[in-house]
Amino acid sequence: MCINKVRLIVSSIFLLIIPQYVIAQCDAKIGEIRHLYDDFESYYSSQKSPARKEIRVSIINDNDCNAYMLLSTENQSQLKGQFQSIDYQIRSDSQKLILPLNTRFTFIDSATNINLFIPVGTIVRAGKYTDRFVLKLFGDNNALLDEKYVEIQEDMPARASLSILGYNARSSNVYLGELIPNKEYNMLPTFKVTTNTDVKLHIFSDNKGELRHRIYKTKYAIGYFLSLDGEIVNLKQDYNRVFSYNGRNDFLMDLKVRLDDFRNQAAGEYTDVLRFQISPLNY
Repeated sequence: MCINKVRLIVSSIFLLIIPQYVIAQCDAKIGEIRHLYDDFESYYSSQKSPARKEIRVSIINDNDCNAYMLLSTENQSQLKGQFQSIDYQIRSDSQKLILPLNTRFTFIDSATNINLFIPVGTIVRAGKYTDRFVLKLFGDNNALLDEKYVEIQEDMPARASLSILGYNARSSNVYLGELIPNKEYNMLPTFKVTTNTDVKLHIFSDNKGELRHRIYKTKYAIGYFLSLDGEIVNLKQDYNRVFSYNGRNDFLMDLKVRLDDFRNQAAGEYTDVLRFQISPLNY
């Protein structure tokens, strides 16, 4: 009898289970860019506090990453215009000056604020000014997630003001005292013009360059000349003069009066009214 033996070979299969750790991908993007505050266009150099502009940048889908933003500007922190460039400062929420550019902005509650400042005393000429922000959003491992551009456009309007300094600064009346032929009177106020553009000065004399008797206006009159910074002004006709902007926001104008060599005038009070008017020139 032949017995066949069957050898049973049992193969054991070992299943190796390897745990898998899923790394969440950061999908953050730059969201709303909102202007919170801007008083650049009302800035003037003699104000006591800097002009400020504030922009809020928000991000979305940032729950699974630690995103940060880098900021740079095309004009290297300058607002460029037709006639000049204006340096400005960039600060973060902590009010620390950001130097150099491309410094990190971190986000709190998915938002961060960018503050721009024009320092006190900066000379700014009227005109249109622009710069462009480049915002780059980065995630873990410094991977670039998003990039946006923000146009900065400011229109500095032309403005001018006229004030009186020195003698009789608080009064609109100037008393020459005794009128003496050919005498020059220099106890007149000084005019200060504050402007951010070219201006035109207009001077009008009600009596066309004459001091007329208060009672006998048509009978007695004394002619006089007005000196404006050494320039003799002919008041028999309206006077106009353009002052060109030269990188300063203000200039002074000294006034003097010289009487004609008059004779045989009646005793009494003689008067005239001078009107000074300035107008900014828009090009």
